[in-house]
Amino acid sequence: MKGHSALPRVAFLLGLLVVVGGLAVAAWGRVLLVRIEYFNVRRVEVVGAHWAAPDSLLALAAIGGDRSVWDDYTDTERRLLRHPLVDEVRIRRWGLQGLRIVVREVEPLAMVGIPQLQAVRSDGSLLPIDPTKGSVDLPLLTMPAEVSEDSTRLKDGPALQALTAFAGLHALDPGLSALVSDFELAADRGLMTNLVMSQPAQRLALPLEVDELVVRRIRATLADLRNRRIDAAFIEARYADQIVVRREKV
Repeated sequence: MKGHSALPRVAFLLGLLVVVGGLAVAAWGRVLLVRIEYFNVRRVEVVGAHWAAPDSLLALAAIGGDRSVWDDYTDTERRLLRHPLVDEVRIRRWGLQGLRIVVREVEPLAMVGIPQLQAVRSDGSLLPIDPTKGSVDLPLLTMPAEVSEDSTRLKDGPALQALTAFAGLHALDPGLSALVSDFELAADRGLMTNLVMSQPAQRLALPLEVDELVVRRIRATLADLRNRRIDAAFIEARYADQIVVRREKV
């Protein structure tokens, strides 16, 4: 009986030794691989960059040909995170001689004129996105806006309030927010938006705090107008218990 009971314990100890030994070999193996010139970096590729220029990310990473694909690139990742358009980054081995810089960029919410067009995040931070290069398909905040003294974000005020309200819509339904061509605070409270031309309504008025019920009602109203082939001038969604559709211009 004692021999049988000892077997599982011996097997466990042997397994533990194998695991510990494997980890030690892996650690020492990495040290050895770093020293082999064959594994030096020959190519670096940027993946996931849309707004940020890949050349600027490569320059910021500054990975030379004397580095190994087996090196630790934690410091390089931290350096890349300083780029204003990079929200998350990972550097991964790509084959035996390559690296991939995989980035997740920050999300611009809208464009604002201050006075030149500039992209802005939901928190009011300004982003260095050149609207003349590439396709920048973002709604426009049409009301006047002021920037902070360090020119990094919008000042507190009506423009930032409108941006915050639109960010609430975008968080609940990005698809619906994508139908908005421009927006501003309404003179009589709420958020006033113009919809893209493909929609059966021209304008949409929203409360400053949009909830899921309001979003569902708006979606249902747009679908109903489309099914009935009715073009509306205005959808009023600021009332607590109903959606009002007006055919005439307001």
